[in-house]
Amino acid sequence: MEIAGFVKLSAIDFPGKLSCVVFVQGCNLRCIYCHNTHLIPFKKGKIPLESIISYISENREFLDGIVVTGGEPLAQKDICGFLEKVKRLGMSVKIDTNGFFPEELRRLIQLGLVDYVAMDVKAPLTPEEYSFIAGRKICERDIDRLRRTISLLSRERISGEFRTTIIESYHTLERVERIVNELPPNSTYFLQQFVSRDYLRIKEGTTSKEYILKLVEFLREKYGSGLRIEPRIYE
Repeated sequence: MEIAGFVKLSAIDFPGKLSCVVFVQGCNLRCIYCHNTHLIPFKKGKIPLESIISYISENREFLDGIVVTGGEPLAQKDICGFLEKVKRLGMSVKIDTNGFFPEELRRLIQLGLVDYVAMDVKAPLTPEEYSFIAGRKICERDIDRLRRTISLLSRERISGEFRTTIIESYHTLERVERIVNELPPNSTYFLQQFVSRDYLRIKEGTTSKEYILKLVEFLREKYGSGLRIEPRIYE
């Protein structure tokens, strides 16, 4: 596990739980709106794994769980061993993933090492659409991996959510509906507000709160009997 960052306490990253948050180093994508571009390269982490385990052990009386995010956690070769240590300390585990590693996720679920999964579904599931957001060429094999992860989360019935960061000029209602139609029934889907920053690759204004809420209202009317559709507003 190459760990690049650590937040000791969060009340918002793991639904219903007080958690610490581990940021791993390395991601297979180069998303145009990524706020953590320093985590993209696969290189040595800055924080010893032992210090994370020690902190959790010393503070497990008030911690409910741990969030592993990134970067891409499932690209880490030693994530299984790390989570085994975390689970022995009585922690619930949330994984944030881009969905490109279905077999790795399946293994963790079957071993009982994951309690909650948040999967980003960044665009309609075609190579052309996904390549634009992901910042690199996406092929049909990649799209198949995404669909396998979605299917896995549906079959395993593990707690979790799907989410899309909404760029107002790109994520039209038609595109968002195409995403919704890929999701399993009775799942939770968050529409997240894109927040503009000067250092991002995409030069786009922050998505308005009104646009997010308008999409949510329409989707609830059309799909609300199955999906739970929620906004996630940051500004």
